[in-house]
Amino acid sequence: DVDLRSDMTGVDKRRQAERRGRQAEILVAMRLRLKGWRKFAARYRNAFGEIDLIMAKSGQLLFVEVKYTTSINDDDLEAVLPHHRQQQRIVNAAKGFLVEYPEHQNDEMQFVVALVRPYGRIRFIHDHFFDMF
Repeated sequence: DVDLRSDMTGVDKRRQAERRGRQAEILVAMRLRLKGWRKFAARYRNAFGEIDLIMAKSGQLLFVEVKYTTSINDDDLEAVLPHHRQQQRIVNAAKGFLVEYPEHQNDEMQFVVALVRPYGRIRFIHDHFFDMF
């Protein structure tokens, strides 16, 4: 057996990870649309950071960090979930978003990590950004 992944260059691996990330974001957006959310922005970026998805629904905003992982074991989540520094960048990007779109400043806001696993399995983690905003 030949492991083709070992023959991949760093650029190829980065492209594959980028492609998986984009596919994961599409899956998450589709799942949330089925739950009544509409996509406000994808890969929103400002001077403070980036947010993978911003979804909206009747006076509510959902800031979504999408993570793709091949791990099926929840014990390995710490390696995948955003650490404090990345969480802070996401929160700061959300604050910048609210400055750019002041009409949403009174909306109810939630931060969610969408963990996407092989075969499109998605787990939403709602309390990972506890007390950061």
